[in-house]
Amino acid sequence: MQAKIKRIINMLFYHESWDIMIIKDHGIHLFPDNTLEILNKSTAQQLKKKYTFQADPFLIEKDDKLYVFYEAFSFRNSKGTLRCRILDRELTEIDDVKLEGFDDLRCHLSFPFLININNQLFMIPESSERKEVLLFQSVEFPARWKKIKVLLSDTEVTDNIFLSINETCYLLSTTMDNKIIIHSAEHLHGQWQRITPTLKVSNHHHRGAGTPYIVDNKMYFLTQECTPETYGKSIYIKELVTLNDINFDENLIEQINSSINHSDGVHTLNFSNNFIAYDTKINKFSLLAILKKLSYKFMVKYRNIYLSRQHN
Repeated sequence: MQAKIKRIINMLFYHESWDIMIIKDHGIHLFPDNTLEILNKSTAQQLKKKYTFQADPFLIEKDDKLYVFYEAFSFRNSKGTLRCRILDRELTEIDDVKLEGFDDLRCHLSFPFLININNQLFMIPESSERKEVLLFQSVEFPARWKKIKVLLSDTEVTDNIFLSINETCYLLSTTMDNKIIIHSAEHLHGQWQRITPTLKVSNHHHRGAGTPYIVDNKMYFLTQECTPETYGKSIYIKELVTLNDINFDENLIEQINSSINHSDGVHTLNFSNNFIAYDTKINKFSLLAILKKLSYKFMVKYRNIYLSRQHN
């Protein structure tokens, strides 16, 4: 009975608020060996609060600056947009720019997954409302981007992870109910085909939570713990043992809980040579929470109807 009352109170008077935390690791980060230790013991700096959701940070260090690509969401339009927060090496915020080249999509965008190939920068944003997986290329860093290819169509998947193994490219995606979907191609711009390898998994939380990393010839990737009750509860670091047309095999290495900063959730983590970034959730009290949630659901439904008509 108490649990039911608590759920009702949370539904009526609380909504999620996400923020981005940055740690300057001073060159001591050895992923994944001491990642959890650094997250637990280091003081993180929160990016200035400008939007209800500031989430999904992806990092690039360039010219003594840190570029944090992220999702910005406000209940005013109930739609995520992509932005880049620019900081100096001391984490002083210099600028916050909206990414150009995405407005024509007219959908919620998040998870700006970055890919650097031969000094060319690409992005696969989360655009599941369009039932497409899209590839963008940077034409003027960091703000201007152009769409160059539809990688997957008529496919509603979220938080796509790109990786390359033995000269084959893979996309790891999840359906809206967290089931893993895998595609392969000869190269990023190639013809992507779905594959159905036998799955040997450590758990059933497959949704992407950051960039894959190769350390000592081992491939690691991150997924987020999402349940019907809790979105973005924790992050799993996993080692990808085998991935091909026949087998998908991974092992759990570490779990990163929201206890790292005493929050209510964490669901994206990335790092560069000198910095670690993660997002963090607080369940925020608001007398208008239920109205904000209803407005969000209405706007999502409206966008889905609009996008469906555009595709038909």
